[in-house]
Amino acid sequence: MQTDRAGPVEDSRFRILTEISQQVTSILDINELLVQVVRLIQRTFDYYHVGIGLVERDEIVYRVGAGELWDDPNFQFKPQRLKIGAEGITGMVAFTGRTILVPDVSQDPHYVWMQGSLTRSELTVPITVKGKTIGVLDVQSQRVDDFKQTDLELIQAIANQTGVAIENARLFSQIERRAEQFRVLAEVSRHIISLTSADELMEKIARTVKETFGYLHVGIGLVEDDFVVSKAEVGEFQEPYRGIRVSMGNEAWGWVAQHGQALITNTDTPSDTKSGILCHLCVPLKVKNQVIGVISAESNQVDAFDESDKTILQLVANQAGVAIDNVRLYEQSRHLAVLDERQRLARELHDSVTQSLYGISLYAQAAAGNINADQIEQAGCYLEDIQNTAQESLADMRLLIYELKPPVLDKEGLIAALKHRLISVEDRARIKTSIETNLTNRLPFNMEEGLYQIAREALNNIIKHAHAKSVSINIRRAPSDRIQFNPASISMEISDDGVGFNPRSARRAGCLGLVNMQERAQSQGWQLEVLSSPGKGTRIKVEVVNHE
Repeated sequence: MQTDRAGPVEDSRFRILTEISQQVTSILDINELLVQVVRLIQRTFDYYHVGIGLVERDEIVYRVGAGELWDDPNFQFKPQRLKIGAEGITGMVAFTGRTILVPDVSQDPHYVWMQGSLTRSELTVPITVKGKTIGVLDVQSQRVDDFKQTDLELIQAIANQTGVAIENARLFSQIERRAEQFRVLAEVSRHIISLTSADELMEKIARTVKETFGYLHVGIGLVEDDFVVSKAEVGEFQEPYRGIRVSMGNEAWGWVAQHGQALITNTDTPSDTKSGILCHLCVPLKVKNQVIGVISAESNQVDAFDESDKTILQLVANQAGVAIDNVRLYEQSRHLAVLDERQRLARELHDSVTQSLYGISLYAQAAAGNINADQIEQAGCYLEDIQNTAQESLADMRLLIYELKPPVLDKEGLIAALKHRLISVEDRARIKTSIETNLTNRLPFNMEEGLYQIAREALNNIIKHAHAKSVSINIRRAPSDRIQFNPASISMEISDDGVGFNPRSARRAGCLGLVNMQERAQSQGWQLEVLSSPGKGTRIKVEVVNHE
């Protein structure tokens, strides 16, 4: 039971206020701040009960308390929420913004009995920030008419200090949150520039946003015809949300996709939704002012999202929209590259195997005519030509299939693959070969494959047309120029001592080898230079910049 409690005397009131102020104003975590305030007040003045409730929409919600009742391990705080202006003395204080002192709670119609409470008198003061009531500070006693004017003045002064401390803590929390938001924005930026799969990209963005900010769920949907279709879901509702389709204009996704504007929606109570979602934020994904999709976040906290959340999520969405568009273009370019490769293969087949098969057909016809004319010896010569041509065609076909993507290129890299190719050149054309390089590590595979195919095309031309005695390949990494800020580059040079040719005339004539090399280099954004003249050999140089 509470003993007689003497109210704070005038000479100690300011000392107590100063002491409490010094202890609470340095706390920047709101929950810790509220706990310390109620404990300091209860311990200093020996009140029966001290509690702080904060305004959350249309309710006062009690988060912390101290005193005989609150410290009971079996105590369950009910009611924890009171309607502002409709329930309890604290609800009236929050509604009017004025202090209420009740000498006898049994005589006040607004009093709401707290489970297990022995309260007889109550003093409740508003906690205000910039003229707005953000909460209440409530003290209670087991005795009737136990609060004096000095209690009222001191508790109000403490409430004022608490309001300032809460505001400082909130501002600090907002600064920390904003810094974290921009850190996430930078992290998302790093991720999206390195990903080339749309599904992987959207999954990574959704997961990063969800895990960093602790949202209940994050989803991304893309516009397809008249629907917004889920493409990435991370969080509590990953399975039920996966693949959902929302009609344009309907629900949050459809509305945002149709209007191209961000939307924050709140649900009044958890009972209003089976999922427990209380707050939802959705922003559009745009590319060149056209909405291509949406990204949304959900929370089980009331008013979880504010303007800073909307701003940062929109910044993420802006970057994501550009990245998704780039990935789509990349996937289209890969598709076109496949078509180009098929066309190149068709040209290769036409140049080698198709012509050989045509020759075999002519030899066969001639041999058949000789046999009919009893010219057996001549027919035998044609059959021998058929056999030789077929063997050459088989060798060409095997070489073409191997060269499309030699296994050694995957396993050992560009230099090893070129060495194998040069060995076959020596065996087939009796040409002396060499290769030099200063590379110590493997290059990205798409770069190795592109350089290999250009070298393969050049070597095929040398075998067919150059009549060369020697050929060399030189692949080097040039160091970056840190002073001029020039990036490191990779260069490949293929030289032969053959008969040479006029590159300009060859291009006009549509030489397939040169066309293939030029197209492949251009598709990668590389520079290709062909230097040659009749009788002076040929040098082909490829320059790869900004590769890292």
